[in-house]
Amino acid sequence: MKVIHIAGWSGSGKTTFILDLCSHLVHHGRTATIKHIGSHYCVLPLGKDTTLHFEAGANPAIGVDEEKTSATFHSTSLDDALNLLSDSGIRYAIIEGFKKRPFQKVVIGDLEGTSLVKDPETHEVLAVLDQFDDWYTLAGLMKELMEECMDCQIFSWAGYTSDYPNTTRLCSHIEEQYAGDHRISGIRARVQKWADDNRYPVYLVMAMPAHHDDVEVFSEAFNLLRPCLQS
Repeated sequence: MKVIHIAGWSGSGKTTFILDLCSHLVHHGRTATIKHIGSHYCVLPLGKDTTLHFEAGANPAIGVDEEKTSATFHSTSLDDALNLLSDSGIRYAIIEGFKKRPFQKVVIGDLEGTSLVKDPETHEVLAVLDQFDDWYTLAGLMKELMEECMDCQIFSWAGYTSDYPNTTRLCSHIEEQYAGDHRISGIRARVQKWADDNRYPVYLVMAMPAHHDDVEVFSEAFNLLRPCLQS
């Protein structure tokens, strides 16, 4: 999942830009937004059933009406929200606010700091989508492969590494090595960069033809990863 971070001061035009960007991104893949609400709270309707469910500890409390589905969670963590979106198969997450997070940014207005692009037109952001940061979860990578490789079996593994740079290079090498391998239909070997400590999640996901039940090729790829993994 690509994280497209929009930052700027209040009144700089972020919302107008996000609305236009979102209307274009939805044609490239499932798109979601996360906004940091710093000046007020989202108010739950007093006394309504979903509010009472939430207050009783439901996490999430979900309400479905004729137009939409609304979910309220107790977590206020951006990481939790990004994990949820990735798990759901979102391809592009637009986040607004959270200025201190070190994602590649689209800066609107006179906010100081580094940025991938500053005061761009929408087409300029679309042209550099591959340069924005990735956010990986095991479920998200599995969904990617399931969408690309219909009627396949999915094999997966997750672990940790303390050596992010070398493991990233090794994952790229593994994907290149198995590209076009007739035994499999697709592969993802990825490292999650965004870790609070020195334990970076590592994911290996492989799609195989439905009639193929020999997992030797998965073991081969895993053994290539093994030297970089934490015990």
